[in-house]
Amino acid sequence: MKKLNRYISFLTILFLFVLMLPLHSSAQYMQISVSGTGEVEAEADLLLFNVTITQFHGSPKTAFDRHKEQESFLTRLLISENIAEENIYTNPVNISPMRRQQDGSGYETRQNVTIRIDDVAQFEAMQITLIENGFVNFSGNFTSSMQKEAADEALALAVEDAKMKAEILAKASGKEIIDIITIEYGTRSEVSPRSATAMYVMEAADSSLLQFRQTITVRERVNVVFTAN
Repeated sequence: MKKLNRYISFLTILFLFVLMLPLHSSAQYMQISVSGTGEVEAEADLLLFNVTITQFHGSPKTAFDRHKEQESFLTRLLISENIAEENIYTNPVNISPMRRQQDGSGYETRQNVTIRIDDVAQFEAMQITLIENGFVNFSGNFTSSMQKEAADEALALAVEDAKMKAEILAKASGKEIIDIITIEYGTRSEVSPRSATAMYVMEAADSSLLQFRQTITVRERVNVVFTAN
């Protein structure tokens, strides 16, 4: 009987000890949750030329036929400019009923085409040709062939930024960083253009703002949870 009582007492003490472990652990360690940001500038050595082909007419057939005429012209222009097929991105023609305040009811076609080029002079000349042939909806944006490498570097900097912030918070609390519990990361990079000065990135016409060196800023963000004691 005494042995049984001692055994029960031992189990009770062991059970209480196990219950107290999380309390002891939570009293010893703290969690620090911070966000980190990393930014890297990459040389903007490419242009994305966005062209929207659109036609409006009361007859759907007329709107579509006129659209195909512009599509054929753009195709011939891209071939004559030696734009590689892998640098042309397009989607099918969309046609839908539309009511315009000035033109009334009719049908509108729409097709988006994106062209990747690496020559500013070619970009400027193509714009003039398109305007002369009835195109009115297009734009250009800088991008970089090194965007993926810049994003990887920015991501590493974002983690370092989070760690630095956590160490400051831990030190201010009289603690030290022990380990990382979790890292939350969205897969979408933020990219924004930025213009620097005094250097050429591509051949451009004299007295053009595009003669100045162009860069894009690639930005990554992470949320990191650290433990400290």
